[in-house]
Amino acid sequence: MSVALDSRPSAGRWGFRWPTSGLGRIHLVTGAVGALVLLAAITYVFSPFLAHTTTLGSGDWDQAATSRLLVTKTIWRFHQFPFWNPYSCGGHPAWGGAESDTIVVSPWLPAYLFLPLPLALRIEVLGTTLIGAVGAWLFASRFTRSRALCLLASVLFALNSRATLQLSVGHTWHATYAYAPWALYFYDRAVGVEPLLGVPRWRDTVLSAVFLALLVYAGGIYPLPHTAAALGGYALVLAAITRSLVPVGRMVACGLLGAALAAPKLLPIAEVLSRYPRLIDSPETMDFTGFFALLTSRDQDTTSTPVHVSTWAWHEWGMYIGWPCVFAILVGLLAARGVRERSLRIVGGVFVLLAFGAFWQYAPWTLLHEFPVFSSQHVPSRWLMPALLLLVVVAASAGERLLTWCGRSRGLVEIALWLVVALVVRDVCEVAATPLKHALMLRPPDVADSAGEFKTLKHVPASLDYDAGGYSASSLSAVVTNVGSIDCVTFAAFANVDVRSKGRSPGLGARGVGDAEYRGEAYLPEGRGTARVVRFTPNEVVVKVDGARAGDPVVLNQNWDPGWRATGREASSWHDAVASVVPSESATVRFRYWPRMLSLGLLVFVATVTWLAAPWIAIAYGRCRHLVRRSGPLLRELRRHLLRRAPPPP
Repeated sequence: MSVALDSRPSAGRWGFRWPTSGLGRIHLVTGAVGALVLLAAITYVFSPFLAHTTTLGSGDWDQAATSRLLVTKTIWRFHQFPFWNPYSCGGHPAWGGAESDTIVVSPWLPAYLFLPLPLALRIEVLGTTLIGAVGAWLFASRFTRSRALCLLASVLFALNSRATLQLSVGHTWHATYAYAPWALYFYDRAVGVEPLLGVPRWRDTVLSAVFLALLVYAGGIYPLPHTAAALGGYALVLAAITRSLVPVGRMVACGLLGAALAAPKLLPIAEVLSRYPRLIDSPETMDFTGFFALLTSRDQDTTSTPVHVSTWAWHEWGMYIGWPCVFAILVGLLAARGVRERSLRIVGGVFVLLAFGAFWQYAPWTLLHEFPVFSSQHVPSRWLMPALLLLVVVAASAGERLLTWCGRSRGLVEIALWLVVALVVRDVCEVAATPLKHALMLRPPDVADSAGEFKTLKHVPASLDYDAGGYSASSLSAVVTNVGSIDCVTFAAFANVDVRSKGRSPGLGARGVGDAEYRGEAYLPEGRGTARVVRFTPNEVVVKVDGARAGDPVVLNQNWDPGWRATGREASSWHDAVASVVPSESATVRFRYWPRMLSLGLLVFVATVTWLAAPWIAIAYGRCRHLVRRSGPLLRELRRHLLRRAPPPP
């Protein structure tokens, strides 16, 4: 049974016309009220988060704050692009890090550049949550005209307790799930399976690709592969049901365009991961008792244990939506009809099976975990986020079908449904607000921002460790005071929570003050002459060498990376530190960092944008030529008129 979801009055001059039917007016009013309720719900859930706007968080919050402060400090204090992070782990790629530099290509960059860091963090979190809520609303609107059902889908996706539990411990990457419904929404428009919903347009394919690219730039280490899997699964099932390759073709176009638009970031990430692959075991499992408990238990906090779980704390399991919503989703799975609904139902069901983890040697997650990208992931319960999005939309479609059967009584039923949805929204928001009461409760480091002399320490001093109770030293303090630290967790390959107990990571060539092998920020390993840093910036370090012998190595106390160059030539590795050759007895060696794959990525990006803009460029060129042709006779006539009126020469 197909329903024309766009059967509404035609738009007027400004794209809007007041509805003439009673049901249309109900939809208009409930839509406006729903928007206000959504804003109120977000405000209520994050009210503990906003109680203090000058504090920071511990644990992973420090990592998130460090990567954002690195961007603003590199731009404001050194006037450079944040390619390299010299402050953490002895130096590592920033632009090539999957979770680093996530605010550069982001609507939140101005907030970080012009506002205090704690306030900017809150703006990013709230703004991203709102983007996700609106995206879920729009995606659901492709399947139902009921504004109450759209609101319900929006709140369940953006404000379930999993979102706030993850944020409470500093997993800011989780907020990037906000772009997933937008990518699905525009892909659903682009594929055009349901003719009543409008003619598919190329621009929808491009917009879906744009949101995939944003997931790359925003550091969506889990949301990106989950969204790609959702798009791929949706396309394949649609193609199988409709016996057409169009859905697959549109999906491939979205993927290729998204990769091309994200190439300046994606290629450096791929290059770094090829050298430092992140392979991690994932034996986690979940049973049905735990599954229904995480969806229905109101005990949702970081210290909660409603049921026994195999590993990790409750922030990796909880996702409260309540029994009414669980029941509605189950009914939707049975009652939904239509090609798109069947496709989403199948893909969502597969994601739920993945969330049960490695319960069998041939379990879906066990098999998928053998493939690239997914082999670097764990905690399969995270698959419940995309699964919830897909299945809630299926339930909304089933609700639309039931509402259509109401006929002329639909308006009254819609009003009654609003009361039910309001109660559900209140219940979900009350539970979701609980974890945020403990987030961002620490005072920032009480030190002045510095761009003075740089040095690397083995451990951050206790006087700078504002998160003394955390599981790792504070990386943020090092960036603020312009010192480096070997202890860090900002780069997985070099992560040393405590080098005293875990030793040195492979590839960690830099040394810090307090290490017996520390010889300064620049040194001559042969022992002849002196080397000192005369200018330091994150991407460029100038070293002055005196009294050395031509051909001797000079070492910069930063971890080696193939992006480093020394006085125009590729730098070498000296026991995993950056090195070059002294050209003469007294010389100045300029070390510069540029991500090795960035140039190719920029070339791909510019070529793609030029290709996408070619039709508009051609149209603008044609209009300019037409204007010139039409204005030519007028200009000649004006010139003749002016010459006739000009006075004769003396």
